[in-house]
Amino acid sequence: MMDELDIKILKLLEENGRLSHEEIGKLLHISRPTVHQRVGKLEKNGVIKGYKAVVDWGKLDQKIKVMISVKVVSQSFKETAGKIIGIQIPGVTIIECQRLAGEWCMLLKVRVTSPDQLTLLLDEILRFEGIKETSTTFILSTIYEEGIKDI
Repeated sequence: MMDELDIKILKLLEENGRLSHEEIGKLLHISRPTVHQRVGKLEKNGVIKGYKAVVDWGKLDQKIKVMISVKVVSQSFKETAGKIIGIQIPGVTIIECQRLAGEWCMLLKVRVTSPDQLTLLLDEILRFEGIKETSTTFILSTIYEEGIKDI
């Protein structure tokens, strides 16, 4: 069972996954061994699934971010999703793939270097059997993402 202290530790790690147990202890006024024990328990129980870097894709020339909604009419949704996220096109990075309820079945968050690269990706997606249609929305700016505010 998680308590308020576990939630505080999780929020700190979500904001900065590189915080040491000692730094977390100082911020929350608890001992480093207490933080170590609690983080270990959260990892063991699967509450903390992993740690990752937050990448500035714009510095890698993938400045265009889009959301692609996809209608799938396949009996094997997971297989179709696997094919889509396995697409390898230079200048294209599929960041997320979400399964949806409603009119659209899938939502992709994608970074591309150019509209031409996006066209190649859409053409490839539409080649797969079971893909009915796509709808693309260009993201103009990001205000809040991955726990980071840009306002």
